Amino acid sequence: MDVPNHFFEVFNTDNQSDFLNGFLEAIPSFVYLLDLTDKKAIYLNTKTEIIADYSPEEFLTNNLLTFPVENFTSPEHLFHFLQNTFREVAINDSESFVLKIVSKSGKKITTRNKCTLIKRDALNQPSMLLILADDITVENELLEKTQQVQNQSNEAERLFNYGSWEWQINNEYVIWSNGLFEIFGYEQAAHEDSKMPYGTYQKHIPEDDVQRVRDLSFKAVKEKKTIYEYEHEIIDLRGNRKQIAVRGKCFLDEKGEVKRVIGTSQDITEIKQIKGELEAKVEELSVAYEELKKNKDLFKEAEALMNYGSFEWDVNKDEIQWSDGLKKLYSGSDITLLPAKIDIEFYYARVHDEDLASVKKIIQEAATQKQPYAFEHKIVDLDGVEKYVQTKGWVSSDEAGKILKFIGNTVEVTELKAYEKELERKLEELNHSNQELEQFAYVASHDLKEPLRKITAFGDRLNQKYKKQLDEDASFYLTRMIDSANRMEVLMENLLSYSRLSRKLVAFEQVNLNKTLENVLSDLELKVAETNAQIHVGTMPILEASAPKMQQLFQNLISNAMKFVKPSHSPVIWVDAKEATKAELSKLGLDYKNKRYCKITVKDNGIGFEPEYAERIFVIFQRLHGRSEFEGTGLGLAICKKIVENHQGIIYAESELGAGATFIMYLPIHQA
Repeated sequence: MDVPNHFFEVFNTDNQSDFLNGFLEAIPSFVYLLDLTDKKAIYLNTKTEIIADYSPEEFLTNNLLTFPVENFTSPEHLFHFLQNTFREVAINDSESFVLKIVSKSGKKITTRNKCTLIKRDALNQPSMLLILADDITVENELLEKTQQVQNQSNEAERLFNYGSWEWQINNEYVIWSNGLFEIFGYEQAAHEDSKMPYGTYQKHIPEDDVQRVRDLSFKAVKEKKTIYEYEHEIIDLRGNRKQIAVRGKCFLDEKGEVKRVIGTSQDITEIKQIKGELEAKVEELSVAYEELKKNKDLFKEAEALMNYGSFEWDVNKDEIQWSDGLKKLYSGSDITLLPAKIDIEFYYARVHDEDLASVKKIIQEAATQKQPYAFEHKIVDLDGVEKYVQTKGWVSSDEAGKILKFIGNTVEVTELKAYEKELERKLEELNHSNQELEQFAYVASHDLKEPLRKITAFGDRLNQKYKKQLDEDASFYLTRMIDSANRMEVLMENLLSYSRLSRKLVAFEQVNLNKTLENVLSDLELKVAETNAQIHVGTMPILEASAPKMQQLFQNLISNAMKFVKPSHSPVIWVDAKEATKAELSKLGLDYKNKRYCKITVKDNGIGFEPEYAERIFVIFQRLHGRSEFEGTGLGLAICKKIVENHQGIIYAESELGAGATFIMYLPIHQA
């Protein structure tokens, strides 16, 4: 007999046996026969409360495509799913699925449906299913809530970086939560029911700490502690070291013995790191605070010592906050005489009448332009003492440009002003003295030249007219007299040159030093030939200078180089030039920001000199050798120095005895 066909025939006749009806009614599930071809139910038992407020007649007569379902896009989708599910299923075999439907009142009902294929059509397609449906709405909601709680727990563990565990005493495994698996680096899916072999946890504790952790755990169980805590380190599966904080609790059985232990293990590595950083920061702040206290005391001492202070003027409140130093500066001998509130009018009242208008103007301009300000003025303190002060500060404004505060500091410069005045007086006296000295030198040397010319002229006449009548001694004395007079004349000429240089009446023009050197070598042509000198001149610059003075400068330096030569040696002289670097100018204290300078060197292979004489050789009338060794007046290099200084430059010499000398000059390319 074909059981499914027989079963189907029973449902479609009036001869349904009482036994079968009784059997189907006795089943606690809702039973119905579903025609997949017509998409209708052709039988159902009386457990119709599951069909969502629809009457048995509505369920049997209506096309099931009109019933709303939630977990399928449409009823058509549901029937398509069933056709595909049972396409390869044998008769009498079963499959299950969950169906979520919506009742007439809008209530959502979830059913578990077990379907048995009982018939196929002529094309061998599944056509009839026997379905047993159970309402699992409450069960499903409970499951969803449980899953939701579990998800929240997992998120909490992930968020706070902890995991939980449970150990039943004497069990060979410990149950771990998701968070604990993540901390240790294990995959939870690989461990059935989240069970980990007992001892796995301890394997990750460093060897030198295992015994301590084990003793703490056993002590907690032995003493039946309700709550216990400790910290330790682990090394996870990836080799990362982590700091763990453990918190556990023992549960007792009816005999008072520990039956299980549950607890949490939290990864506090980052917390420990942050705590360490915070402790370090607190220590730094403590040190900084102590330093600040010291600095504040030092600042007060400095204010008192240097007679200065700071201020902050709140423009909107018209209230000025002064430091102790500034209060002392304005109050005089008794700081308590200052008013409780210091405003701009009090400040103006202390400004000297001569400076009040200019001070107000400066403050107004600073407020308008919102730029830093600096000015000097006189004040009168509360004792009536006049003081000079210097104020510097800046303006603070909001985003809309509204002035909020004037902030700055004020320092007393009374002594500095007095010193400046005294210095100006001394400088004026010195200038006057120098002018008189220069005038004297000029007049003296000019007036002495006429007697010297007469001595030389009459000496030459005596020598020419009476030479044959003079004995050897008289002839020697006459020659010495004439030579001394000539030297005196040269000395007077050099003094006149030096005096003219001291007056700094120099006219500057563009001077091509290449042309200057050509002229100098032309004038020294005979001396060059006499000494067999070799003079090497590099490319020289064009400077803004005095052409005659440049010629005199190089003529003196090259003449010196040809004069101070080693015995049996011919002089070799090198003259070169290049633009000076900023580093060189900064080292010499020259203005490297606004001016360009040329570095000029005159080097020789002469006798040189000891380094300690490098400055002395530029002093007027200073000589390192006697006249019997080398002729000269001792004014040549002094004139060179004066020429260079009148051109806003620097000259100095470098030498070693017997190793020649190098004269180095820095001259500005432009004088302005």
